[in-house]
Amino acid sequence: MNRWLIVLPIAGLVVFAGVLGFRIGQPVTETDIINRYAAEYVAEFGAGAALTDCLATAGMGNVRLVVRCQHPDGRKAIYPAGPHGGLLDLNQGPEA
Repeated sequence: MNRWLIVLPIAGLVVFAGVLGFRIGQPVTETDIINRYAAEYVAEFGAGAALTDCLATAGMGNVRLVVRCQHPDGRKAIYPAGPHGGLLDLNQGPEA
């Protein structure tokens, strides 16, 4: 009986760690990237901004996608996303 009191919590932790590892290992989709930066655009620009103001194009090199959003008043936001969906700062690095 005492063994089950030790084995059961350990088994639960192993299952939890396996599920967590599986979820973290899932690749980021293009849809996830577009939704993330469109939501960031709406949060930054506020009134009048909509998710439908954004579109994405394929990037080149280290840039996976470029999400471009244009506010109805003419302001623009450009979000270059890297291979794993992170925002890239294209103003850094060696000069060409």
